[in-house]
Amino acid sequence: MPDVPEINVSANSASDVDAAKRELRRQMRQLRNGLADRPERSAAMWMALLDRDDVHTSRRVMVFASIPGEPETASLIDLLQAAGKSTALPEDADLDPSWPDLIVVPGLAFTVGGHRLGQGGGWYDRFLPGRRADCTTIGVCFACQIVDHLPMDEHDVVLDAVVTD
Repeated sequence: MPDVPEINVSANSASDVDAAKRELRRQMRQLRNGLADRPERSAAMWMALLDRDDVHTSRRVMVFASIPGEPETASLIDLLQAAGKSTALPEDADLDPSWPDLIVVPGLAFTVGGHRLGQGGGWYDRFLPGRRADCTTIGVCFACQIVDHLPMDEHDVVLDAVVTD
């Protein structure tokens, strides 16, 4: 687990949770951006993801377009399409939450239990509740982004699994 300062995850007020999330986002961006071998780590992550049974059985996969510092997803999209899967990006304005069988979710930090700290915009927390009950959600991150605990709000969605490099 990364060496990050202890954060009060039992904060009583929304402002305490928000402050804890802001600080952890800052720390995780710094940690992630310091990785020199992101392309190699991304490739290892995609191999681990593609080995999963739930990925093998999915037909429609929603994948994010990576931003600097995140696992590089262009190669993942190519691999998924080569395997005969349809892909879509969150930016597809008409994307129905019931369309994907599998959603690959980015984040700044995750727990092994699927709790996620995103960028702070809430897009996935708004989108994911509308997904089909049989849709699998998998968070992806570099291993250094796995933490023991995360500050959580009521609306934060817990993912089905997390895959790292």
